[in-house]
Amino acid sequence: MHAKTAKQNKAELIVVGIAVVAFLLGVIAHLAGASLANSDTFGYIAAPIPLILGTIFLISYKIAANAED
Repeated sequence: MHAKTAKQNKAELIVVGIAVVAFLLGVIAHLAGASLANSDTFGYIAAPIPLILGTIFLISYKIAANAED
């Protein structure tokens, strides 16, 4: 087993922080969607959430991949 480098530790903390933000964004979007389910504006709130979460996960993946080098 090898010890983690400082770069790997920093990247791991960043990725965990991004995961927490993504989780909170999903929960908030879910609650907002549930409260506005009877409104016509529900689609405007719910539609971009998968794109936003996908972008967050892509950024997280790129950070983790760069730490492996």
